[in-house]
Amino acid sequence: MSTVRIDPRVTNHQLRKLLYGGDIIVLTRLAPLAQFVEFTRSQLRELFSPHDPEQVHNFYSPAEIARVLAVWKPSFIHHPRSKELTRAIAVAAGFDPQDTYYDVPKPRTSHPDGHLTTGIAFAFPWHRDTWYAAPAQQINWWFPVFDLAPDNAMKFDTWAFARSVENDSAGFDSYQANRDRLTAAQHVGKDTRSRPGAINYKPVDEMVLLPTPGQVILFSGQQLHASIRNTSGITRYSVDFRIISRLDVEAGDGAPIVDAACRGTMLREFARVTDEERLPEQFVREVAGVPPDDVILLFDENLAKESTRTA
Repeated sequence: MSTVRIDPRVTNHQLRKLLYGGDIIVLTRLAPLAQFVEFTRSQLRELFSPHDPEQVHNFYSPAEIARVLAVWKPSFIHHPRSKELTRAIAVAAGFDPQDTYYDVPKPRTSHPDGHLTTGIAFAFPWHRDTWYAAPAQQINWWFPVFDLAPDNAMKFDTWAFARSVENDSAGFDSYQANRDRLTAAQHVGKDTRSRPGAINYKPVDEMVLLPTPGQVILFSGQQLHASIRNTSGITRYSVDFRIISRLDVEAGDGAPIVDAACRGTMLREFARVTDEERLPEQFVREVAGVPPDDVILLFDENLAKESTRTA
């Protein structure tokens, strides 16, 4: 049975074990997290001035929002302050910076029904990150930027954590996904990219957590979760990032992957907290296998910028 734990008094090794076993952790006392919330709010207010960021759907069309986000999101993701705060949050939570590798923080937007829900503002159905080629050691961090409502947050079904769920992850290839990310902003009305999801899934034990800004949810990439259909009338903003422990990858210690049929690996996305070094290519190949020829092994934001200019 999965348990939700608030600020557990455990070692970092024990915390990782709890997450790999299906527990969900909420941390409420991380100073860098509060700083990240304020940094993100300032970015959004400047981006949409003079409008309230939570009401932008009333002033911009879906196509206009997509164009704005296509420029802002990559800038935010790779902003030195965004990466600095991500690293600081992991260290403040007790993760060893020498052993911990992180993926860049991703800002998410969930617009009300009838607005932009595809492409760069995709509303995720029931899915696991392991269906997107995430490693078994991946730990997800998710936090809101403004106050949440029960109908614009995220939901889990922890019952399914170690149980096989029918899904279409066989259609996902991480290397093809790297190519597809170059044109994410062009998918306004319909998104044709591979987006693995559960098939005809009915949740058994649906759960919604509503952390306040300054609090963060930690969960395994194996957790089944989904975006809630936004009927709140306000745009929801959140930020998420992922970390892994290299020691756990080396030891094969992680969550049980019971139903993933995707191809490739996201291990190359992670950089060491101390110095931004990537995992050695030989190490990735030993863990995840040799990739096909002529593929994009690692998404390049410079290619994305060029694609945005020419779209």
